[in-house]
Amino acid sequence: MHNSFFGNLTISVRYLLLLFLVGCSTFRYKTYDEKEVKNNEDPEPDYNITLDQDFQDFTTFMFLGNRIENFSTYFNTYYNATENFDKAYEDYSNRVLLKYNERLEYILERPTLPQEAIDNFNKAIEKASKVIQYHKSSDFMDKSVLLVGKCYFYLGDYLKAERKFGEFISRLSASKYIDEALLYLSRTQLRLDKTEQALSRLEMLTKNSKDRQVVSESYQSIAEYYLSRKDYERAVKNFKKAIEFSNDKEFKAQMQYLTASVIAKTDPLKASLEFEKVLDYRTSYELEYLAKLNMARNLILCGKFGASYNLLEDLSVKYKDNTEYLGQIDFLKGFRFEKKNETGNFLKYYSMVMKTYPGTAVAADASYRTGLYYESQGSYLDAFRYYKYSTEQNTNGQFSTEAFKKKNIFQKYFELHSVLTGEKINTDYDVKFKRNTSKDSDKRQEIENEIKGNEGEGKPGGLANSNDSVRIENEKKAKAKFELAELFLYEIGNSDSAEYYLKEAYSSSEDYDFRAKVLFAMAAFYRSSNDQMKSDEILTQIISEYPLSDIAVSSKKLLNIPVEEENYVSDPSDSLFFIAEKSFINKDYENALIGFSKIISAYPYSRKLDKAFYAAGWIYENVFMKPDSAFRYYSSILELSPNSEYAMAVADKISAYNSYYSPDTNISVPDTGRINPEQLLKELEVSPEEKPELIPEDGSVPNIPDIIKEDEKEIKKNPKK
Repeated sequence: MHNSFFGNLTISVRYLLLLFLVGCSTFRYKTYDEKEVKNNEDPEPDYNITLDQDFQDFTTFMFLGNRIENFSTYFNTYYNATENFDKAYEDYSNRVLLKYNERLEYILERPTLPQEAIDNFNKAIEKASKVIQYHKSSDFMDKSVLLVGKCYFYLGDYLKAERKFGEFISRLSASKYIDEALLYLSRTQLRLDKTEQALSRLEMLTKNSKDRQVVSESYQSIAEYYLSRKDYERAVKNFKKAIEFSNDKEFKAQMQYLTASVIAKTDPLKASLEFEKVLDYRTSYELEYLAKLNMARNLILCGKFGASYNLLEDLSVKYKDNTEYLGQIDFLKGFRFEKKNETGNFLKYYSMVMKTYPGTAVAADASYRTGLYYESQGSYLDAFRYYKYSTEQNTNGQFSTEAFKKKNIFQKYFELHSVLTGEKINTDYDVKFKRNTSKDSDKRQEIENEIKGNEGEGKPGGLANSNDSVRIENEKKAKAKFELAELFLYEIGNSDSAEYYLKEAYSSSEDYDFRAKVLFAMAAFYRSSNDQMKSDEILTQIISEYPLSDIAVSSKKLLNIPVEEENYVSDPSDSLFFIAEKSFINKDYENALIGFSKIISAYPYSRKLDKAFYAAGWIYENVFMKPDSAFRYYSSILELSPNSEYAMAVADKISAYNSYYSPDTNISVPDTGRINPEQLLKELEVSPEEKPELIPEDGSVPNIPDIIKEDEKEIKKNPKK
């Protein structure tokens, strides 16, 4: 009996008191003064007294009111609340165990529950809350607060759970369930990223709690934390501690299953033995099945095909009436053939799974594994169809995330190929696919529909009406090839195809900046393939052939070539070159050409003269398709600066151009004289009214300080200086 209530009474006084109480047994004993709290409609009892089990035992025995309250509270409210909780928790537990070896690192994530389990947890909260509201002095007050907190925890509403456990600890510290409340508060805070205080409290419980089950579950929570951090060694160590301290054989079986699931991440042979140990404890129907299924899976993974065959056959017989389990067993049979490299058998088994269990997670998994096979064979259309089918079957499959990713990759692949071919690639499910996935397909009708559906499809577009449209179409295809290269390199993982499409993208384009970009990507590709020599060759090519591109600077840095510093007195042509270069980058090639020609005509001593010659020649060659004009500018570079990097870039072009002219013909090499701006305007058919502001009437260059004009005079007097 509670010392504060009975401790100081003599035996005779206690006897008289008992006689009196028996006579007044219809009264209800309260631990608060009704006179003092008459204005309080919801008085709080003295929990230090009401939570004592001796007090509850005595008042239940002696006071009819207390007895009736405890009896009605239990059967009308608390018992129903625990029933709802137990049903929901069983569903939660089975789902966690089922997913444990598939999503180990996500153990601290918010759970995904079926609506029935959610409803049961909410009903438990509703009923337990009535105990808290109307029966504070009953024997079920602390249990109800704890139950509500647990419901919030398993529903994933961690903020409410934290508040409820905090309320328990602050108000009901005299309860014998205080350690359990501390345990669940720690579990909740782990999920709220309050890691330090949660782990500290759990370590304290493992050392100080007298409740072995609380100690055991504290080790479990520590193990789950390390598991979320992928520290498998510490996770296993703490799961084994959880087994050691628990007296609950069913809980031991669950912890053994979790231990085996963690070990399976790194050692399938050892894992198969650990799953077998689960059967040494008291297992539920579901846990026994999961242990055997995972034992079979890990035997397959470590090449024990004979042992896995026998186990799968036993499982097929034992669970023949459970369609869900039978589907998972059949999938593993297909997986066994896949690991044995028996292609025909595993494709047939996966096909059978898709036909027999449509819309299930195993149908989605079988479709995904089939897609992987076709991808490995380079049959991307078949692979795409199976990946897509997998995403349509069920989103709870083991490979659901991977299937969605693969589907999107190959959908992009076929979209890009459609750009290249000029016709839409039909990725719809064909007759063969439907035969492999649907057991109720009307084959004749499907064939007829397919023939009708293919008529008139995939016709290439008409020929372009002009050179401009052809050029635009070619650039579109070049960019599609570049994206295909990136897809193969970063998503599909096929380096040979990536290299092929990079080369194709480069040769298909005439865009100056894009070609430089593709070359830079090729250099990076070879560098990642440890072919440094080839990478450096391409970087050198960028510097030589695309010196005006921004990528040329990056290429120089990668080759440790000093980048030209421009910290000396500005060139008189700087302002004009900047405007022309900006026009070039914006693909305003007419204004760019006028600007570069102005520099050539007006500033023969400019340090940007070679760049201007090169840029003007490139525009003539690649934009206006006038090789003769391009030749005039390129040959001027060789004449003025035969040792410059620009001369190196155009040397082969000039040589090729000269090869077209033979002494046996009457065709002579065109004059290499330079074109002045006014001639250029005439060539481009630009009227004086349309003449760009780039060439002012007075021939001056805008925004050039007088001091620079003086420098120009000095340069003309002494060019070497």
